[in-house]
Amino acid sequence: MSNRVIHFPDQGLPGSVVYVEHGGESEHDDPDGHGDATGPEPAGTPVEVEARGRVEVPAGALLVYAADADGDALAGLAQCPPDAFVVVDVRGATDETVRSVGGLRDLRTLVLSGDFTDDCFEALRGLSSLGDMVVESPRFTGAGLASLAGSDTLDSLDSLIVCDGGAFDPASLRALAGAEALNSLTLENTRVDDALADAVLSLTPTLTDVSLTERPGHALEVAVLERLLRAGLTVNGVFAPPEHAAAFAAAAAAEGEDEDDLGGLPGGDRDERAPAPLRGVLRDLTDEAELNALLAGPTPVLVQLTAPWCGPCHVLTPVVEDVVEACGDGLRGAVVDVDAVEWAQERFDSLSVPTVVLLRDGAEVFRFHGVRSRRQLASWLEVAGVPATGRHRF
Repeated sequence: MSNRVIHFPDQGLPGSVVYVEHGGESEHDDPDGHGDATGPEPAGTPVEVEARGRVEVPAGALLVYAADADGDALAGLAQCPPDAFVVVDVRGATDETVRSVGGLRDLRTLVLSGDFTDDCFEALRGLSSLGDMVVESPRFTGAGLASLAGSDTLDSLDSLIVCDGGAFDPASLRALAGAEALNSLTLENTRVDDALADAVLSLTPTLTDVSLTERPGHALEVAVLERLLRAGLTVNGVFAPPEHAAAFAAAAAAEGEDEDDLGGLPGGDRDERAPAPLRGVLRDLTDEAELNALLAGPTPVLVQLTAPWCGPCHVLTPVVEDVVEACGDGLRGAVVDVDAVEWAQERFDSLSVPTVVLLRDGAEVFRFHGVRSRRQLASWLEVAGVPATGRHRF
């Protein structure tokens, strides 16, 4: 295979440049912190290169750039070829840094952290391959999002994370209402109130998944999360039908799990390196006809989507096994390896693992992403009319 030649600035770039040879699409990263996993899976070991002058890399290699430097040191980004990187993660970004990044037309992921303003976002209109963007600056108000309206960037963007530095105005999200691909929104350290809910709901039905964290020292408003759940959004990894929104809003507001109630090793240490053997509580499904037969029966079915490489999946599986076992004849359990079963992700409309879905009479009752405790899962099942029996209480 021929090599690809990239001409970096003669003075070089600060930070780290690595490449990986592309290995296809799979789900393995954890972008939203829920313990679920999604993202492109590279093949081979990352190789670091010096981003200075003429550099040869394998054709098809994906280059990732990360730096923690001041804005002046990052000025060389403007001299990089437009197709140099697929991921750029810069700390210490200024307005000039952001404008330099705007020339990198092949970016798929952009992480900007520093002291920049909204004025520079006009330069980001041409990122036609950008799927994920993270923004963190104490001076970012969100007004710059309006400059992306009608742009190639907004047409391709499917995930936005904003870390509120104190100046962010949630009303600015309304400028994204025309985004045809935006399905995931994360707002960190921001005021979660009805005004924010109004802005978030203006992005539906394209937007399907929202993750929210409040400012330090403030609790999430359960009533606000209930509004979002009633609108059909997945909130903090939890999805429930409107009639159960009130019961599940408290779960979406929970800031943490009871570590002693999670699967894994004694003392709270959890081994994510390898899955434990299934105990026979969950049926390992490989044929869609088996699933259809289960769903045709009178008993609700709890399905866990998993993958061999997914550490959080290994933590969650014993939790699901225990809770299914505790429900006795009132619940059936199944596990599906999304890497081995081609139909799974389309059937369950899921791009992340672990995902757990409860189905009754073939219809979805609720779902969640990431690792949850036995107590939490059991309480959700009880709300859905599937209680644990006898001595089995969590």
